[in-house]
Amino acid sequence: MKMKSGMIAQTFQRFGEDKEEYSKVLFLVLYLFAITSASTIGRTAADALFLSHFGASQLSFMYVPQSAALILVGFLFQRISPRFRMDQLLYVLIPALSSLVLLSRLGVGMDFKWVYPVIYVGYDVFNFLMVVCFWQFATSVLDQRKVKRTIGLVGSGGLIGSIVSGFGLKAVAPLVGTSNLIFFYAGMQLIALVAVIQLTRRSDATVFAVRKQQPNASSKKKQLAQDSKGGMFHHVPHLKYVAIMSAALVITLTLIDYQFKVILKSTLENDALAGFMGSFYGYSGLLALFVQLFIAGKLLTRFGVMTAILVFPIALFTGSLGVLLMPVLAMVVIVKGSDKVLGDTINSSVNQLIMFPVPPEWRNQAKSFLDGIVRNGAKGIAAISLIALSQLLTTPQFSYVILALLTVCIFAAIKVKGAYLQALLSTLKTRGHDLQEGQLDLMDPASLAVLTGTLTHPDKGQVLYALKILQEVDGFDLMPHMEGLLLQHPAQEVRVEALRYMERVRPAGQEETLLAQMQQEGYGLVQAGAVLALSAYAKEEYLDEITARLTAEDMDVKSAAIAGLIKYYGIEGMFRAVGTLKQLMESAHEDERTKMAILFGQIGIREFYKPLIPLLRDDSAHVRKYAVQSAALLGVTELVPHIVPLLAHNETREPAVEALAAYEEKVILPLLAPYFEMDAILLYLPKVFERIGGQAAFDVLVERYPASGFELRDKLLEAMARMRKGISYMDAKQIEMHIHLELDLYWKFTAYQRDMGAAEGYSEVTEAIEQSRLAMIKRIFQLLGFMYDASTISAVYVNWSEGQARQQANAAEVIDQLASGNLRMELAKLMAAPRIIAPSPTVAGAGGAGAGASREQSLPNLAWLYDQGDEWLCQVIQFAAARHGERIALGKASGAGSGDSGDAASAAQVDETWLSDQMERIEMLKKVSLFEGLTGRELAAFALRMEQLDYPQGSTVFQQGDPGDALYIICSGRTAVYQGSEKVNERVAGETFGQTAILTHRLRTATVVAEEELVLLRLDSAAFYDVMFDRTGIALEMMRLLSRRLRSKLARTAAEPASQAEQEVAAAMESAEAEATNAHLMQSETILRRVLILQKIDLFARLSQEDVIKLAQVVEEVEYAPGESVCRVDDYGDTLYGIIEGSIRIHKGSETFATLGEGEYFGEMAVIDSGLRSADCTAIGRTVVLQLHRDQVFALCFQNIEVLRSMMQVLAERLRGML
Repeated sequence: MKMKSGMIAQTFQRFGEDKEEYSKVLFLVLYLFAITSASTIGRTAADALFLSHFGASQLSFMYVPQSAALILVGFLFQRISPRFRMDQLLYVLIPALSSLVLLSRLGVGMDFKWVYPVIYVGYDVFNFLMVVCFWQFATSVLDQRKVKRTIGLVGSGGLIGSIVSGFGLKAVAPLVGTSNLIFFYAGMQLIALVAVIQLTRRSDATVFAVRKQQPNASSKKKQLAQDSKGGMFHHVPHLKYVAIMSAALVITLTLIDYQFKVILKSTLENDALAGFMGSFYGYSGLLALFVQLFIAGKLLTRFGVMTAILVFPIALFTGSLGVLLMPVLAMVVIVKGSDKVLGDTINSSVNQLIMFPVPPEWRNQAKSFLDGIVRNGAKGIAAISLIALSQLLTTPQFSYVILALLTVCIFAAIKVKGAYLQALLSTLKTRGHDLQEGQLDLMDPASLAVLTGTLTHPDKGQVLYALKILQEVDGFDLMPHMEGLLLQHPAQEVRVEALRYMERVRPAGQEETLLAQMQQEGYGLVQAGAVLALSAYAKEEYLDEITARLTAEDMDVKSAAIAGLIKYYGIEGMFRAVGTLKQLMESAHEDERTKMAILFGQIGIREFYKPLIPLLRDDSAHVRKYAVQSAALLGVTELVPHIVPLLAHNETREPAVEALAAYEEKVILPLLAPYFEMDAILLYLPKVFERIGGQAAFDVLVERYPASGFELRDKLLEAMARMRKGISYMDAKQIEMHIHLELDLYWKFTAYQRDMGAAEGYSEVTEAIEQSRLAMIKRIFQLLGFMYDASTISAVYVNWSEGQARQQANAAEVIDQLASGNLRMELAKLMAAPRIIAPSPTVAGAGGAGAGASREQSLPNLAWLYDQGDEWLCQVIQFAAARHGERIALGKASGAGSGDSGDAASAAQVDETWLSDQMERIEMLKKVSLFEGLTGRELAAFALRMEQLDYPQGSTVFQQGDPGDALYIICSGRTAVYQGSEKVNERVAGETFGQTAILTHRLRTATVVAEEELVLLRLDSAAFYDVMFDRTGIALEMMRLLSRRLRSKLARTAAEPASQAEQEVAAAMESAEAEATNAHLMQSETILRRVLILQKIDLFARLSQEDVIKLAQVVEEVEYAPGESVCRVDDYGDTLYGIIEGSIRIHKGSETFATLGEGEYFGEMAVIDSGLRSADCTAIGRTVVLQLHRDQVFALCFQNIEVLRSMMQVLAERLRGML
């Protein structure tokens, strides 16, 4: 009984949550009931009247005009219906059809012979129009996220209509006569009109809006290119197989219908025939209702659309085989009955579901094509075939033809799956194009010509890049380019790189050249490079010259002399250098110790590693950073225990990762395994394994997953995703086990959230649980990305979590097609579950004494949640429990008065005073607009890094012109803001200042003075970016926030009318020639040219050489004419643009926001935030841009936190004054 009452309560809860949706479903049920009843009544009346006045021989000839009429009406409907709103079309169509039906009754009453063939054909046309309109209307009205759950209920209206009208016909036909059934036919159509009116009132008018594609001038060429790729079959890839399947089924069912009616004609007529058909429709309707309510839904949910699509044709195949073997009346009735029992239930639902993924602008056309042309055309073919075959075959022998057609149908149904999945994916918002692989052939003559030509370029960045690449080309001699070019280059960095090349290759006869470089005063780096290069020759005559540099004032020259003597002059050199080396290592000056840290890498002698250890432990982060870089060059395993702790510090984390990843995989992995137990560096180990990148490293991360905490799991998945490309084997069963682990946790957290949501005073805990649940969902999809195509799963997750109703429904359907077995069932359950968790009715309804019971019930919930080990959740639970006089200790929740576990509680928990202060800081941060949208969990990381400062009255916090490097929140007191001597503003408790400065490091524009005793919380800019270095998700969320603010600012700007000059440009654009675009050939010269251009763009300056080459392979190069629009307001944005040549005006109407030139970029807001463009971007003159799609930006740029930082600063600069 408890189970039943629980199910009833759950059912009522679901109806309560979706009251609006289910009210629509009920009226759709009434609508389908009415038109199905009308169809049954009209079809029965037309059949009975025709068969009573004409013989069986004339029956076969009726299929031809029937099919021709249906094809003609279907074709006209397909052409005309898209021009009108479906609701308005029904307001006209239904009364018109009802009037024609009543008019036909007059013809029957006058016993005109021609009326009976006309209504035999006409009623079928009317029924066809009513059904087609219903499903097009229903797809607009229904919420596509819930359609799998509701379509069964909607479909039951048709079954109930068949049952009621069927049994009603048997009772009513003898009483009123077959002719008067026509009045009932018209009446049911009018009932359908009432349902349409009610549904229209309950639906947003926009769902019926006629979608007209009106591309703007800037996108017309692109639109034409897309249209040229294909029409309806291109946009609905599974349509051709559905058409084949539908045609085969229609012809089959027509032949079965002929068999059925011929046999009936030989036994029954007039009212007896109408009564039998009524009983047939009634009983088959009852069976169909049973299938719809108890089988169809489970079949679709458990096995999916692609399995259900095979049920009907296989059933018909089996029945027709039975007719062939046993040609008796009962067998024909069973086969015909399967049309009602399976065709009108499972097959009907499948036919609607497979069209839901299709975009609305193509869906109606496709459905009209199938219903009006394919199915009716197939009826015509069947009719013509009947005329011929009825003369050649006996009734049972038709089964041979039927079996052949069903074989074709089953084959087409199998082929639908792949194309259907393609259609689903095409409706999802994907992240642009897949990264293409290509190779940069540096031995290609054209590439070498471009590179050597670049050596003469005035831009040092391009010269350095070309120089580094040429050094990697086997057999290429750079010496002809040294004298008079590289060694004389105005940029010191270029000359230093050239000297490094000379040190490595030691070209003969260049000693005097190097001596000359050593003498160049004022160029310390050049002198140092020359000392090392000359030392590489190891000639005795230069030993004293090099030794003399040990006393040089320039530290670069001095350290180069030490390195050269130790590295190239053996014992003698070490003897001369060791005194200076020891002195510098023990120096109190940071810069001198830094040079020594660099020195060990320059020396490169593995045995000479021990002096590096103290530098790896140096108090200066700067020294440690360069020491670990030198350790990476040495590659000595004894240094690993000294490198690993450096992962805990932001300043040394990146070089430490690189240093550990430089070891051989088989050597370093066993050494790293024990560090998974070290909390301080635990979260940063996955990054090391990612950089190692081999199969063994990947397997270690997979193995560590179940035993890891929530935050570490996120890091593991992030690393595994980036390693995936180089992995040859993944254990799908193990990955699936991890998914089930997350799913099990998800449902437990959901249950606890439902209980906690109603408990008074636990809102923070509920919020933390919600954040954990969302993180679990993300991890589930990340894990799925290792079992299936990662880009597909990524698109599914984005559309399911962020998309509109249709995209969410299609995302769920993709998973339904990809997954199988128990995993498929669990994922379907997850994706169908409500996003918002309502409080438990039992707990929510508790009051008075019940409230105490609710509090007691919350205690085990707190204890279990606390035991999960999530640091933030534990802190929130402890805070909430302390507020209610409870304590959490060793997984137990106890009242404040219990003293037996107090010591354990103290050991297990953080200081309550500190925790209370931390929570207050988080609440303050929530009110800061800069952090809007961040969760409490994310804000906690910033709160930890905040510093409390006290200022006496009259003291200065900072002065105008000081470097802006921090954000301040006023805890208590009041400040005055001065510009010069004028007071321009004041700030009080709870307010902030310095939001822009923390992002941009600009100079302060005002002076802030304490007018009262002042308590501030200060968040330093370095700490701010440190947090984002650790959690790139926070950086992305803040970038989205800044992007949305900029969009909002632009949206508030009223678009002014375009000037006359702009209108003339727009007119000229209409007649401009097609834009000249690069063919995007993967030729080495083209790639290399792009590589060199990308170096100009600040955004990509911090990418590695490998990543820049990948980027060059995938970007698209596009040229725009003067005045041509690159993108317009409200265009969908998924592309970032970098300017190669020319300039771009960013504007809205006639108001210009910015003018961007060569090396600058735009469109980052659309890439970060997706959505519509917030401004117009127009080429001022001839402009060439590189186009980079959203997936490429995320794959290559957002893995580099420096790029994130760069983009955030660009956004902040544009928003300056808004924060």
